[in-house]
Amino acid sequence: MVKKLISGELDVAICVTEGLVSGIRNNKDAGLRLFATFVDSPLPWAISVATDAKYSSVDDLAFGATFGISRNGSGSEVMARYAASHYEWSGQPKFKVLGDVHRLVEGVQQGRVDGFLWERTTMQRHYSANEVRYLGTVRPPWPAFSFGATEQFIRANGSRLARLVEKITGIADGFVGSSDGLRFVCSRLGYGMEDARMWAEYVAFSRDGRVEESR
Repeated sequence: MVKKLISGELDVAICVTEGLVSGIRNNKDAGLRLFATFVDSPLPWAISVATDAKYSSVDDLAFGATFGISRNGSGSEVMARYAASHYEWSGQPKFKVLGDVHRLVEGVQQGRVDGFLWERTTMQRHYSANEVRYLGTVRPPWPAFSFGATEQFIRANGSRLARLVEKITGIADGFVGSSDGLRFVCSRLGYGMEDARMWAEYVAFSRDGRVEESR
């Protein structure tokens, strides 16, 4: 998403907040900005390990474990770094780029990495299938998803972006609160209805609607 914003392929993107902030930090000359919040609630990141792994708690990874990540600078990397800082681990985590969640699951099963972090509800099907084991959840103190764009685009389209944010968050809020919305989530993402309801219970869409040009 960040690369597409920089290249001009996208005007606006809804990104995992930690990934967007990381992209802003790592591309300081690109003029990227986080201009509004989409999901106020934090994203719960589950730590997954092999089913036969010796680890029994999150702190068992404090030795400097190797984490699988989807790509450099991704939320899966940022959250592993956050976990190391938050839990005051003695060893710094190491990283191996593996790709999407299916590649991460394979990496843990094959012993190429010690664990990885991914959104909690998405992981439930893998736990139910006994592909990997749930070790714990890390919840950051920031909103899950945010809107991003270049500073130039934000300044030129402030009022239009405000209407866009209001419309999208309003539709999303109503979507999550409806039975039809949950059935759609199940059909598109492969969730069971119980998993979809668990997701709906913790997700809270922003009702602020403000567009901050200098954020």
